[in-house]
Amino acid sequence: MNTKNFSTLLVALFITALVILSGCTEARKPGPTQPVPNQNQTDTNNDNQANDDARQQARDIAQKVDQVEGVKSSTVVVAGNTAYIGLDIKANLENEQTKAVEEAVIKQVRGTETGINTVFVSSDADTFTRLKNIDKGIAEGMPVSSFANELAEITRRLTPRTM
Repeated sequence: MNTKNFSTLLVALFITALVILSGCTEARKPGPTQPVPNQNQTDTNNDNQANDDARQQARDIAQKVDQVEGVKSSTVVVAGNTAYIGLDIKANLENEQTKAVEEAVIKQVRGTETGINTVFVSSDADTFTRLKNIDKGIAEGMPVSSFANELAEITRRLTPRTM
């Protein structure tokens, strides 16, 4: 029995020593993490590039629209494959002539812009001003998506012309 007690005592001491020694090891702390590229910065860069592309396309469309007979000036906002065009029509045009100018603008855009599927054109002064303010905001670096509610309101007021 003495050997059995001795074996049990030896096993108990071994387990106790094992527990004590493993409990006293140095705590592992996570090492320094590698900086992860900021996803928001990447998204911002993509938004800025998309804004720049849309602004350039809008400027190109505006230059072409300004050449249409009866148009004094225009403001264009491009969102995806949709163009919102506000027209400042020359004075003394009748309602029928205004509609003809709008149709000429649509034909101009159809003939030159393959990436645009839907065109909203308005010669309403309020819509022209709203589009001008949106264009100004985009020029200041705001994404087109931040004007989604404003563009939706303009969309509700106008009838789209698909290409």
